[in-house]
Amino acid sequence: MILTSTKAWKHYMLLCRTLDRNGIAYKRNDKRLNVRCTLPEGSENQSFLFSVDPEKMLISLYSPVLTEPQAAEQELAAAICMINNELRHGCFCYCICDRLLYFRMTTSFYETNLSGEVFEYMLSCAADTMQEYSAALRKLSEQS
Repeated sequence: MILTSTKAWKHYMLLCRTLDRNGIAYKRNDKRLNVRCTLPEGSENQSFLFSVDPEKMLISLYSPVLTEPQAAEQELAAAICMINNELRHGCFCYCICDRLLYFRMTTSFYETNLSGEVFEYMLSCAADTMQEYSAALRKLSEQS
């Protein structure tokens, strides 16, 4: 466990240095190995949460799309499935219990050392995907 914790901490610190290098403001939680950041893209701010999991050796990126969507769950689920089939990286997820729709990307640092470019790519890809699909998902939610 010490080796994975050390490796997780190294990737967590690399993430923070990458955000610093790109001039992206963030709040970090060193105990939970979480970083929250916001990208001022387009007309609305996009918020992201990076989470480093030392046990699973995963780094996940989450971005909320909707809380309490008004769309019928079946319609929303069908739309998410159709969109996810088109995505190359990441996916939209809907948590029925929390009624939260979010975008998620995950990568592993098991038996590898990631570079800062991985975090830059994750943010860029997530921001582009959110920009392309979140308005349509919100509109679907409002129409139901």
